[in-house]
Amino acid sequence: MMNPLNETALEVHITEALRESDLYNERHASQFDIERLCDPEMLERFLRAQEDVWEKLAKRYGERCVTEEVIKVFNAYLDRGHSILTLLNKGLTIAGVRVKFVQFKPELTDTDSEPYRLYRANCFSVVRQLQYGTLGGDAGKEIDLCILVNGLPLLTCELKNEGTGQSYHNGIYQYRYDRSPANRVLRNCLVHFVVDNSYAFMTTELKGAETRFLPFNKESTNPLVEDDYPTSYIWREVWQADSLLDLIQHFIKRYKVAGGKYVTIFPRYHQMRAVRLLRRLVREEGPGHNYLIQHSAGSGKTKSMAWLAHQLANMTNADNTPIFDSIIMVTDRIVLNVNMAEEVVNFQTTAGTVKDIRRGSKKLAKAIDEGGRIIISTVQKFAFALQSLKREKSRKYAVIIDEAHTALGNESAKDIATALTTDKELSEMKDFDPSEYSSQMDALMAYTQLMRGQMHHISYFAFTATPKDKTFALYGKDGKEAHDLYSMKQAIDEKFILDVLLNYRSYTTMYGVTESGKVSEEDLLRQFDEDKAVGLILTSLGQDTYIMTRKASIMLDHFMQHTINKIGRRAKAMVVCDSRKAAVGYKKLIDRLIAKHYGGAIKTLVAFSGEVKDDNGVCYSEGNMNEGGVTDDAIRKAFEGDEYKILIVAEKFQTGFDQPLLHTMYVDRRLGGIQCIQTLSRLNRCYPGKEDTMILDFRNTAVQVQEAFQPYYTNISLDGEVDTQRIYTCKEDIDQYQIFNEEEVDRVVQLVIDNKVSSIPSILLNIVEERVKVLSTEDQDLFRKQVDRYVRQYGFTAQFFDFTDPELEKYYIFCKLLYKFLPYTKETLPMEILELVDLEKLRIQMSYDGVIELEDEEAEINSPRMGEPTVMVPDEQRSLKEILDMVNSPYADILNENDVVIRQIWQEVMEDPEVNDAFRADNTYDALMSLVKEKFDEKVADQIERYYDFAEVMEKEKGFSMVLMERFVDALSRQTRRQQDLVYNEELLKEKIVKVMEPEFAEMSKYMRPLYEVVEYLFFVLNAESIPKLDGINELVKDTLNQVYTAPSLRLVDKRRNFNQLITKYEAFLKKLYYLIHEEEIEGQYGTDSSLADALHAFGSLWGLRNNPSPEYKKFADYLSMVRQWRNDESHLAPSASENEVERATTILVAMYLYVTGWSITDLEEAGY
Repeated sequence: MMNPLNETALEVHITEALRESDLYNERHASQFDIERLCDPEMLERFLRAQEDVWEKLAKRYGERCVTEEVIKVFNAYLDRGHSILTLLNKGLTIAGVRVKFVQFKPELTDTDSEPYRLYRANCFSVVRQLQYGTLGGDAGKEIDLCILVNGLPLLTCELKNEGTGQSYHNGIYQYRYDRSPANRVLRNCLVHFVVDNSYAFMTTELKGAETRFLPFNKESTNPLVEDDYPTSYIWREVWQADSLLDLIQHFIKRYKVAGGKYVTIFPRYHQMRAVRLLRRLVREEGPGHNYLIQHSAGSGKTKSMAWLAHQLANMTNADNTPIFDSIIMVTDRIVLNVNMAEEVVNFQTTAGTVKDIRRGSKKLAKAIDEGGRIIISTVQKFAFALQSLKREKSRKYAVIIDEAHTALGNESAKDIATALTTDKELSEMKDFDPSEYSSQMDALMAYTQLMRGQMHHISYFAFTATPKDKTFALYGKDGKEAHDLYSMKQAIDEKFILDVLLNYRSYTTMYGVTESGKVSEEDLLRQFDEDKAVGLILTSLGQDTYIMTRKASIMLDHFMQHTINKIGRRAKAMVVCDSRKAAVGYKKLIDRLIAKHYGGAIKTLVAFSGEVKDDNGVCYSEGNMNEGGVTDDAIRKAFEGDEYKILIVAEKFQTGFDQPLLHTMYVDRRLGGIQCIQTLSRLNRCYPGKEDTMILDFRNTAVQVQEAFQPYYTNISLDGEVDTQRIYTCKEDIDQYQIFNEEEVDRVVQLVIDNKVSSIPSILLNIVEERVKVLSTEDQDLFRKQVDRYVRQYGFTAQFFDFTDPELEKYYIFCKLLYKFLPYTKETLPMEILELVDLEKLRIQMSYDGVIELEDEEAEINSPRMGEPTVMVPDEQRSLKEILDMVNSPYADILNENDVVIRQIWQEVMEDPEVNDAFRADNTYDALMSLVKEKFDEKVADQIERYYDFAEVMEKEKGFSMVLMERFVDALSRQTRRQQDLVYNEELLKEKIVKVMEPEFAEMSKYMRPLYEVVEYLFFVLNAESIPKLDGINELVKDTLNQVYTAPSLRLVDKRRNFNQLITKYEAFLKKLYYLIHEEEIEGQYGTDSSLADALHAFGSLWGLRNNPSPEYKKFADYLSMVRQWRNDESHLAPSASENEVERATTILVAMYLYVTGWSITDLEEAGY
């Protein structure tokens, strides 16, 4: 009697289940020819079913030899490196005869048709205990199951019955260590499964110990099945004949990747399930419906969309016309998601199917007008494409939306619908008859309103990991839930993403503020707006240099002690800041800590938009803070380099940024809701050797983070419905003010229709002056909020209208224009209070360290509501003392004298006569640092009881101590700096450089262009436009040269600063010079980012110096060696270098700027300059 718990019982059970299909049979292992890679009898059976093919081949080769000839040809085909997948999809041509190896199921043809008859001739075979091995130690070995299609091997499977004490782990081990991938059966099968009672896994490529098996489960744990195994869906669904045919025809893809290698892609279960579900719904419902797919990060969402796009493009009606004429894939990213475009192109089987519109709205219009099968673009282009579209042909569209929770705003949805709708299609809508409206304007408004709703010829397929309430309402099943779900929990359980909440540490920043020394008796009596004053003080504390320095020290010490050794010493970190100014501050602080305390062992990058001015009026941007001037998306590429370990960001790279080496995140900004999930999830990408992640959070609590993540951990749905009637309430709230009338609305809207918009501002301004500004300040504010609420809510609510009301659309257009002219009294903040308060106490204390646990439970979110505008309530007035008490109250009972900040000590050191004299005397940097440290320690020692805890911090946190001292030295340096108002006169500067540098080039004059010409070209290079990341050096180098050659007197500390600026920018200068000549960037070795060595190699005039024996060249060869040494030394010149040494080094460095420029003039001329 068979043991029901062993593997044989499971084999028999699966075989019997498959044999229930009339397209399956069971074949014995001996009937499969390993050498010829087929079951000849089953292959011949299908060949004979192709009667015309068999007859032609029989005439040529003889009846008995047809099968042998086909076997010979297809084996030769496979031996040339082709795949069985191509064989099955396209067949083979033998002696001019096209031979099929499988017939896919015709969806809509008659059962009497030839394709259907041939489909019914397919035969899948299940083979148990197949001897697959012909090589090495595999000879005679068997594999539990193999499935053939018409005699050709399709897939293999190792089965494990948990009743024997074994599981899928053992099956995976067998494939990795006991099955040689070189055997032809294993090498040519399209997919290999491991299945036990409870779990299933699969892979498309066996490569020994490195084989990666992917989960192929319905859920994290497959649900129980009555009277069957939890994994029974594998053989009762996935391995059924029609399912396998569908997989071969539509899902399994093979294409070439970087390096020229081919990969085979097989869908994961949820990908297959979602795409098949959507196909079935489209088949049942036709165009004009919306669908929502909620798939977590790590779900392979990009591939799911690519599969869906191609399969929708191939779906046809019974008359063989396409269900959708075009498939349009949209994303909200202005820089198009390159991965999505690449995947869709990789999946195409016919060249030209995919139109990748990365640039140009006219190209988008052309692709739509021409009926491109699959069009990829960004949402933003549709508004611009409207001007170029012809919209002559009625078509049906499928719109696939990436990141649907943000991709389609109210106007974006309308723009897409308008772009894809013709007048004919609109006239066919049962709710629209232009003759029903009293005027052309009303008919046009109704038309525009309809564009906001569901169009009968457009279907939307929305993909997102974090749907919002509006996402569910617009695209969800019955407006309440996703059509398919792959949860965050399942993605974590299946190890497609890491659980970023397993290692979470939060810090509480506790502080006490006090009156500054500038407070007068009058100030103490002053009254301040309570909320504004408290908020302003708290914001300023977040940007306080002393607090940021402590945090930066904690961050960097943690990175260098813990993170840096993760992922084989390749781990990276991100610092998330609450403002651009904070990003600039952290970049400067962390770089200084790295240079002074860690010997410049790592590098950082910063990402923020625009320019930021610091308190001294200095402008900072990505270009002038990042090495090499990298900006914008180039930062993403630069951060891939091993030398860059920390990325500091403010409102950039917090969404859509995929860097799997990102291990640790330091958070110094408030995060909430979806933003919290998206930001922290930058860490969740898997990578070989990446076993965990770490979050250090200075602003949020574990409870707040748990509340943000919990709704999206498993299943979430929408509670309630959208109340379209509420839009009338919003309108009535505006009407009650009687600010404008219906005639004025019609007049403005007609001007918009006639494109006479220049007349509109005067009309609206007149309304505002005569009727709005006469209201009280409170009513003006409330009216403005009511108008804003109507504008924001209408675009969304109108998408749910099952009626048309032109008045609402006109009202929307008018209010949207009026809002721009309404008076807005920007809150005046009591900035002066910041001069009256000072940070007295500080403690940064760990408040949580551990796991944030999420519950395995479903969640609900409320349907979108139209909230009431808040009425402006006057702030209560409080005295300075009361304000300070309110700020201090949370930590008043916690902080003590040991937390006192040492501002008083700073003041005493700043006023010390000996310190001031030393700075004015132009001492070396080392001497100044030593003196400041000595004086500081003296002051602390004098009050050791008060500052004992702080002294301990200074002793333990060397990086913090070093930066604090350095910042103090810089402050004293600025305080004692001789005031210079240098004028930048470029012509005068050139003359000065020529005069000073003439002795350096005296011996080279017979070889090079005249020095004055060389200097002219040096400034030409500095003023020319190339690319942003290289142009960042322009002003910095010019300003530094101006300091060096025109400043009447510089201190040693200033001269050192100028030298360091020039040495750090030399590499970028070489790269810019090369770019101007060649119009391409210097490539690094082995495809990495280029270094100084690569830049030197790019110029023969520099690299050839080492082989030139002439004395005049030998000098510059020595100079180049010095430059390389200085550049590779993070401190550049020893702090103790004398003034003469610094001046000489600067001269040598400028000489090398000029030398390479002089030898490149001819190249620049040939390049057209």
